[in-house]
Amino acid sequence: MKKLAFASIALATLCAGAISLPAFAQGGDGQAAGQGAGGSCAQITIKDAAEYNAYANATSQSAPAAKAEAIEAFLTQYPNSVAKNEMLGDLMEAYRASNNAPKMLDAAKRLAQSDPNNLRAVLTIVYIENTQANQPANAANKQQMLDDAAEMAQKGLSASKDSCMSQADYEKIKDLATPVFLSAVAADDMAKKDVKGEIEAYTKELQSYKDPNQTTSGPALVDTYNLGNAYLNEDPKDIKDAVWFLTRAAQFAQASYKTTIEQAAEYWYKKYHCAQNDAACNSTPPQGFAEVQQLAGNPATIFPPASYNPTPAPPPPSPADLAHQAIVTSAGCTNATPAPPPSAPTTGAAATSAAPTDAAAQAPAAAPAASAPAPTLPPGCSDSLKNMALADKEFILANGAPPDQAAIWSVMNGITAEIPGKVVSATPDTVQLAVTQDAQQSNAADFTVKMKTALKEPPAAGTTVTYIATFDSYTQKPAMIILKDGEPKAAPKAPARHPGTATHRPTHTTH
Repeated sequence: MKKLAFASIALATLCAGAISLPAFAQGGDGQAAGQGAGGSCAQITIKDAAEYNAYANATSQSAPAAKAEAIEAFLTQYPNSVAKNEMLGDLMEAYRASNNAPKMLDAAKRLAQSDPNNLRAVLTIVYIENTQANQPANAANKQQMLDDAAEMAQKGLSASKDSCMSQADYEKIKDLATPVFLSAVAADDMAKKDVKGEIEAYTKELQSYKDPNQTTSGPALVDTYNLGNAYLNEDPKDIKDAVWFLTRAAQFAQASYKTTIEQAAEYWYKKYHCAQNDAACNSTPPQGFAEVQQLAGNPATIFPPASYNPTPAPPPPSPADLAHQAIVTSAGCTNATPAPPPSAPTTGAAATSAAPTDAAAQAPAAAPAASAPAPTLPPGCSDSLKNMALADKEFILANGAPPDQAAIWSVMNGITAEIPGKVVSATPDTVQLAVTQDAQQSNAADFTVKMKTALKEPPAAGTTVTYIATFDSYTQKPAMIILKDGEPKAAPKAPARHPGTATHRPTHTTH
């Protein structure tokens, strides 16, 4: 099955417009929330006249570049000023207004060092570092930048309220900062392949939005998509939740991304909900998927409501079921064998007839499979089973329930046949062959031919040979069919020529 690589699609620009530097929450007095000298609510008093003049000059500048330059000069001249934190906050804003991200980040780090609980500073650091980590120019340092952003985000999540900040201002900036912090934590977990942590952080992020409409655009919509993919990276996959968040992301995504995300959602919806033989459910779009789209397209339903409840598809047929169907659907074989008992579905390698890694060493020592009594087959059924492809017979012996194995073995045991295959290993007395296509592709033996007479020159591994031999026994695990009295198939003889007979080209005579 073709693997769909939707999870690798870069959707960082899911929403239109370039990423710009954030303008953070403002306090009720029009000043930046959290602004103050080290968290103190006392009015800042500058006693030194020169320092005050420098302060007044810096704060009176209207042009962002000029203001930033004046504040930097003030901080250089008065590094321990009582107005230091206020000036660093103003410096951040001046660099934001001039769209200078590196300088804004530097100012934020200086403020966070001086005032660790300053949420504006922490938020600025997290936002810029997390954004810059995903830029191609920073690929070499991406993980370190994500780690730094996540570490600072954790500090921001646990930061206490500045004593100089009103509760209203604190709530305002906290509401703005919390989703940014949690998104940074999730991005770091994603990069580290910590799927559990990623899911937890993205879930908390989406829960932190006071207005559900905020999740229908911007970073929240990108992280809705990321959460859907995170559920697909779980082991085992949580496909039901993945479908919900992918579908929701598709409903609000830009047209250029909508189709791609919706195709991924439909694909996994079918995998989760549609039985293999349900044509309507497996159509495009799948039957029932429109109802999921309608639910996910409601801005208020960030998370799956109770009405979102697609039922899991029945498990695919087990190998034993497939083996049984191969028997009973053959001409004349209806009800030839009883259906195998229900069993847990097998996946991966367990669903195929696995050949041993060292067939030459294992096969001769393996005990023959315990055979059920030879069944009495309905009229005509034996002929149908005899004409079945050798690969299908092998699959039934390797995977079928005992009655199905007995049915197919009853038309094979003691039969002499030509067995072509690729040599895996050989001795004078025994040749290990890869006969079926799967066995040849994996270079694993699935047939053992015991020779009637020792070979003078055993065939080299990799060569193609044909032996005439008699089916003698088989093992189910490892899957191996064993034949006896093997002999190389004789090469066809050239036409006999009489001595002295010349070979003439036919001639055409024109009269």
